[in-house]
Parts: sequence; C-alpha cells; structure tokens
Amino acid sequence: MIAVDAMGGDFAPHVIVKGALLAAQRGIPIMLFGDNKLIQNSLNLLFPQWKDLSIIIEPCTEFIAMGEEPTRGVTKKKDSSLVQAAYAVKDGRASAMVSAGNSGAILVASTLIIGRVKGVLRPALGKFLPTKQGELFCLDLGANTDCKADFLEQFAYMGHIFVRLMKKIQKPRIGLLSNGHEPYKGSTEVKEAYRRLEQKTELNFIGNIEARDVFDDNVDVLVSDGFVGNVFLKGIQGAVRLLFTWIKQESSRSWFTKLCGLCIKPLFKKIKDTTDYQRVGGALLLGINNPVVVVHGAAQEDAIYNAIVCAHEAVQNNVIKTFNAELSQLLQRSVIPSVNAMQQQAASVLK
Repeated sequence: MIAVDAMGGDFAPHVIVKGALLAAQRGIPIMLFGDNKLIQNSLNLLFPQWKDLSIIIEPCTEFIAMGEEPTRGVTKKKDSSLVQAAYAVKDGRASAMVSAGNSGAILVASTLIIGRVKGVLRPALGKFLPTKQGELFCLDLGANTDCKADFLEQFAYMGHIFVRLMKKIQKPRIGLLSNGHEPYKGSTEVKEAYRRLEQKTELNFIGNIEARDVFDDNVDVLVSDGFVGNVFLKGIQGAVRLLFTWIKQESSRSWFTKLCGLCIKPLFKKIKDTTDYQRVGGALLLGINNPVVVVHGAAQEDAIYNAIVCAHEAVQNNVIKTFNAELSQLLQRSVIPSVNAMQQQAASVLK
C-alpha cells in the first residue's frame, strides 16, 4: 500500500488523484489522504468504476500549504494529509509515502514521524540524472539548505551505497560539487568535506566537480548541500526548457526551417523525453526508515504516477531496506567526528 498525500502540490488534489488512479489501474494499492469530497469528485469524474480498484480514501480535515513554515505545519496540523500519510507508514498501514507538497514539511514529517536510520544526521534527496553516456546520482537536491561537512560526508556514504546497489558498481566515483576542481575551492564546509573524503579509503572520492563538467561521465555520485543542489537541478530544467524554446522559434522562421524542424522532430522528442523530469517522477528521501518519494510541486499526473511506481518498486525489491541496513553498518564503522564528540559529551553529563 502506497500512502499518497492528495493535497500536496500546485495542482492538488485533481492531478494527484489522476496520477494515483493511473497507478491503481496498474495494480498498485493506493491510500489517498485528503479532503474526502474533493478526492471522490475527482475519482468519479476520471473513472466512475474506481471503487473496483485498490483505492482507499483516508479523510483529512487539514493540509499544509506550499508556503507554510514546515515545522509549524507538521506539529500544529495533526490531521493534515501529509502528517496522516506519514503516520500510515509509521503504523505499518502503508509501506511508502509519496508527496508533491511542501518539501520542507515532507522532510520534517518523515524525520519526526517515520524516523531516521540509526546514525543518520540528515536525510538527503537523491535522484539519477542523465549524462552523455549514462546516469549519475545526485544528492542532496533540496532537503537541507545549510549543510555542515558532517552532512556532506554522510551524503557521500549514501551515494556510495545506493549506486552500488542500483548500478552494481562496486566503488562508484564520488565527486563534490564546487566552484573549482582545486581542493582549496568552495565554502568552508565544502573544503572540510573534501579534506575528510580524500582520507576515506572505502570511498572512491575523485575530488571537486564543476557544474559544467558534471555530465561528462567522470563521476557516478555528485554530492552537494541542498541549496546548491536544488539551484543546480532547477537551473538545468530551466536551461533545457529555454533550449527547446529557441529551437521552436528558429524552426518557424521560414518554410525551409519548418521543413528541417519537421524532419528532425523525432530526434528532439527523444531528447526532450530524456530530460523531462515528469518521466522521472520524484526523488527518494534517503536516510528514512521507509521509502519516501518527493515530487516536484508543479508535477502533472505522469510525474505522480511515476513517483508512485518508484515507491512501489522500492518496496517490492527491498532496495531501501537493504540500503538502510548497509548505511547503518557503514556509519557505525566510520563515526563522524562531531557525532563522536557529542556522544562523549552526553556520557560525561550522565556521569
């Protein structure tokens, strides 16, 4: 059963319900959280026979708005669709959660309700992005805007394990997103993370990566803080959108360019499909006890459907369960310095 926050996102609940319906028609059991009347109206309009599918509606009286302060929204709105979806996962009524809502609130609800993996300081949003010849895994893409070197170090471990599991690469190449490849480039925390990562023999750390070189297939995992990672991702999306706008404008200037555009239209469609985030669906929130998939707030039904499929497959193949077990073990063997210091301080207080 996949818990879906039906009230999260710019076009909720209709678009969310539409994507969830597509997933249910594929055979994925769905639990929709939100306004009962609005959800039923959408289901009746889209597919009057929806009661024949594995769809359960869990009525909620509140929802967390996109611009709402995350922690306050989660702690004050106990009957919100997001909070109740998280509790369904915690209680075992659902195996995973999908939301296109307030990303900060998703992080808070996932951390406080579903819970973090033992040893994890901060969960991170990660997803695969296409490169010249394949894919690379990027994290964090927006969960943590301010990151200490401790967090970046753990993100590297997360990427190392996840790519090894998903791509069967024993020692994936790990790069740190920075404003130059030299070790002395980057913020204070990035430079400290560089110093630590180059000492980790269990990791294949190759150094800093500049944004312009990310897609040259020189790296399998790209590590950054959530602020830089999110700006980087949205910058790519904006650049791709602008590129196709230019192509459309130029191809309509004359009959000859229109003919050329028509001839290569299938090629551009293939490229557009490769770069379309709607086809990817969402990003996994790694470091949480159960699968949580965060979807772009402006997502349409295709993205919602693909996010639910992603969550369902993560449950079916036990990838998150395996990932969490390996991550916890690895973190225990490689204790972050500040974490160790905090534990020693806590022990001294108890004495």
